[in-house]
Amino acid sequence: MAFPIHRPRRLRRTEALRRMVRETDLRPSDFIYPLFVVEGRGVRKPVPSMPGIDNLSVDLAVEEAKRARASSSSASLATRTREAPEPGPRTASSRRRSGR
Repeated sequence: MAFPIHRPRRLRRTEALRRMVRETDLRPSDFIYPLFVVEGRGVRKPVPSMPGIDNLSVDLAVEEAKRARASSSSASLATRTREAPEPGPRTASSRRRSGR
């Protein structure tokens, strides 16, 4: 397929359409600061897959949300996290015996 000779400008007819298809412009206020909340008090455990982000207890999450708001972040999203269950002794052969 050859490059088109005629390039339609249908996405640039009006200022509103041009604003919608314009290159992305990101500011700190466009981001959401993630807060992962765990049970307990004074808990701060790093999230290995997200450098600079920690699992926080409620008391520390409140303080972190205040700091995020003061640093131009327009929103914070708090999510409750639970400890992963310990893997049990179940194996493929034990599932077959139990019918699962």
